[in-house]
Amino acid sequence: MSQDSQPEQLVLYLVDDDASTRAELVRILGRHTSLKVLPFETPLMVLDSLDREPPDLALIDLRLPQMDGLSLLERIREHAPDVMPILMTGYGEAETARRAREGGALDFVEKPLDLPYLLVVLRQLEREARLRKNLRAGGVLFSKVIEMMPDGIVMTDLAGQVLFANTLGQALYDEGEDEAGGRRRHGGRVYVLERNESGDRALWHWIDLTAALERERISAYKQMSRHLAHEIRNPLTPMRLWLQELQSLNADDPNYRIFAGKAVAVLTGQIDRLLAVLDHFKTLGDEDGLELEPVEVLPVIRDVVGALSPYAEQLAMRVAMPEDGDLVARGDENSLYQCVFNAVRNALEAGRNTGGVVRIETEDGPDDVAICIVDEAGGLPPEVAAAPFTPYLTTKAEGTGLGLLVCRDLAARMGAKLELEDRPGVGVTVRLVLKKP
Repeated sequence: MSQDSQPEQLVLYLVDDDASTRAELVRILGRHTSLKVLPFETPLMVLDSLDREPPDLALIDLRLPQMDGLSLLERIREHAPDVMPILMTGYGEAETARRAREGGALDFVEKPLDLPYLLVVLRQLEREARLRKNLRAGGVLFSKVIEMMPDGIVMTDLAGQVLFANTLGQALYDEGEDEAGGRRRHGGRVYVLERNESGDRALWHWIDLTAALERERISAYKQMSRHLAHEIRNPLTPMRLWLQELQSLNADDPNYRIFAGKAVAVLTGQIDRLLAVLDHFKTLGDEDGLELEPVEVLPVIRDVVGALSPYAEQLAMRVAMPEDGDLVARGDENSLYQCVFNAVRNALEAGRNTGGVVRIETEDGPDDVAICIVDEAGGLPPEVAAAPFTPYLTTKAEGTGLGLLVCRDLAARMGAKLELEDRPGVGVTVRLVLKKP
């Protein structure tokens, strides 16, 4: 309501069979109140008008033709249950006043009327009627808002009696009770239940998750595609470098056949890795997608170093690894390879053109095996060190920021832990801890 608009005019039914009384009251009330006064001579005239313009207040003579004022008030309440009535009578009887109040009259005035008192009462009832009307309108508006919500809302007492519900909430409630946090499919949509109690009331709120689940699904597809692209790119890097090395050699070089054989072995291994990556991504939705088994750690490290040796040479870096060892961990060989490959490649790129060394070390514990990739490239920038596993947060021009995230996900699927130690000004250690078989 704007500041310039006027409040809605309330309707007062004036019912009296005396014409002069009606005329005087219409004149006086019209002058001293803001009510819209509708005068009626008989109860039948009142009943004929109820559907067209129901009253907010009523001033009714107790003695009327056709039916008395109390009987008329009962009929009025059938159409206007919130009407605020005052009864008038010319007979000062205590029993009449008692019956009037029991019949729902808010006040009882005797004729001849005390007009100042009547006006005070009417103004007070007008304020209350306006407040009730506003509250009722607010309740109707609130009910419409609740009805328009995409969620199901039900309020019950603690015995389960429904006190209030929108249509969806009633339908979901009628299907049977759920535990809080339980999900329900209804009408092609997915809902999760929240239930709260306060005093002797319980609020059941079925939250529509459909749109959120769809966004989550699309986000998961995007994330998976980026992970897949990242992991496919990893084997392609050493494959291209080995092919370029092979292409640069003269076929008459006595070492050509030896180098070609080594290149073929690496390329074949990387193709197998690519196929394994595809198989791995096909099982991402399965909790039991990985079959964990004993894996010899050193051969996996050796394969990574062999595949990345041309890349390390291109970056003027070197990789050092243990010469021997018989450590065995519980895991998945291809996933372990991807973890070590990503960590070593990140370390090489961090120290590019420094002539530095990336060290791969192993630790043999009572119940677990650790593989540590250690670089001396100065440590992480502050923005990366604060959240190293944040997707797409990277300092490399062509980086995706997915390497460590992929490593952590793969480690988790093997029941392993990936730890990162930043040594500011010195370097970074990536520590992969796997359980023993």
